Amino acid sequence: MDKICIRGVGAVSSAGWNAAALHEAVRAGRPLPAQTCARPGDGRNWPCESRFAPASPPEKVARHPRLRRSSAITRYSVAAAMEALADAGHDPAAPPSGLGILFVMMNGCVNYTGRFYHEVLQNPAQASPLIFPETVFNAPASHLASFLGVDGAVSTLVGSPNSIMEALDTAAFWIRSGIVEECLVLAAEECDWLSAEALTYYHPKLVASEGAGALLLAAGGGGPRVSEVTGPLAYLSWEERCGLLPELAARTLARVEGPATLINDRTGISKIDHAEAAAWAVRPWEAVLSPKHVLGESMGAGCALQLVLGTLAARQTQRPVVISMPGANTAAYACVLEP
Repeated sequence: MDKICIRGVGAVSSAGWNAAALHEAVRAGRPLPAQTCARPGDGRNWPCESRFAPASPPEKVARHPRLRRSSAITRYSVAAAMEALADAGHDPAAPPSGLGILFVMMNGCVNYTGRFYHEVLQNPAQASPLIFPETVFNAPASHLASFLGVDGAVSTLVGSPNSIMEALDTAAFWIRSGIVEECLVLAAEECDWLSAEALTYYHPKLVASEGAGALLLAAGGGGPRVSEVTGPLAYLSWEERCGLLPELAARTLARVEGPATLINDRTGISKIDHAEAAAWAVRPWEAVLSPKHVLGESMGAGCALQLVLGTLAARQTQRPVVISMPGANTAAYACVLEP
């Protein structure tokens, strides 16, 4: 992977519809405003907040027959992918040949899934078959490939947010093997009441968020590269996760010299953050960025947004960026981006 460059990045988040807005908000460090996420029937008796992506500006509204019926997760992904292509110097209206797509998600197309099964429960005979195709995990990748005219390798990985590291490894293999010349790696999430409510069972102060992060990878052309990857370090419980984090940090920092930026996974909730904070506090940092504290818990898109931020920081500082991705289920990762 260390020979693969991140040529372009794009993002949609609760901060706005481009990577620059994401970078500016996270560097400011102030949590964005949240709003109550309503539950159908309004039967919830505890607070539950979310940070949604703002309404898309006119220039971000992509026009394509498929997109007329697609859900938010697809619209976020298309916007992030187009920005990543433009950032790499491509014309988004005429993407390069030999382009592949790897999509990563955790919850998937939750809005249309909820709508479809609501109809099934209300009256199975009236459940719309037009909605059902939008419920499958591969729907956003399929829409994006159709929109860009990609007829090469396209696949979707379902897992925890740091599964994007597996997608980066797969993309590097595709490029080295000649399966694709360049690869768009994306992760996206759309917020709904059920996801937001589920987070509060982990901690009542967790705020759900949404968006998409896109990275365009190639074997050349310049740009930051993933020089080191630590992990996966497997765990089966929160206690095991806490015990692994010092090893994750030590193994990563052994390969980092001089000033560097840290992009961590901290939420601003000490009960959740204390082990990660202690693990990475063994050395001084030029800057420390905590996107979840500002944006909220973006679930499947979270680590992709960290990588987008890391790419921008590496470009800006021309120094290494360390990204901590301890995850919340089964495995911890960290990586180093070199400018």
